[in-house]
Amino acid sequence: MNRRAFTLVEICISVLLASIIIYAVTRLLSKGMETSTKGAAHLTNVQSTAILLSQIEDDIQRAVDLSAMGPGAAEPSAKIDILEESPAGLTQAAIIYEREPTGRGMTRKRAPKTGTPEEHTFCRDLMVLDNAFTRVDLPDNRMGFRVYLKIGTPPKGTEFFEVNRFIYCSNHASNSVLTGWQAW
Repeated sequence: MNRRAFTLVEICISVLLASIIIYAVTRLLSKGMETSTKGAAHLTNVQSTAILLSQIEDDIQRAVDLSAMGPGAAEPSAKIDILEESPAGLTQAAIIYEREPTGRGMTRKRAPKTGTPEEHTFCRDLMVLDNAFTRVDLPDNRMGFRVYLKIGTPPKGTEFFEVNRFIYCSNHASNSVLTGWQAW
């Protein structure tokens, strides 16, 4: 009787090798999934921060009154008066940026001199881990703003994106004087 069969030792070794291979493949796939999730979270942070910063930059460039904020002090919120077009012509509106009390998102409040106030929350599903608005007084009585934002992904905010940008207030009266220009 010459039967060919697997011995118990051969079966145990093949099961052990198969489980090692399956474990290695599983670890490789889970690391790939974790990296993909972190990349998607980072991209969400970058895109949401870019949208918020674009709106802040647009408002600061249209600023006509910055007196609500003292120079040089980092503030958790910003209040500026801007010029905007309306059917009646150019009007002034107050813009306030504040972090939500829950820490989720940054709210932009617009209060026009006439009309209905508006409110919009940027980065609504993200954590605003830190923010600061600083009025910067430049030489020749010029003005700008330093904006610092640190946006994180819930629940812990371990994946975050931070940006620190200077924005020149091009519409402010002190910045619209042309140096070296002489009127005839």
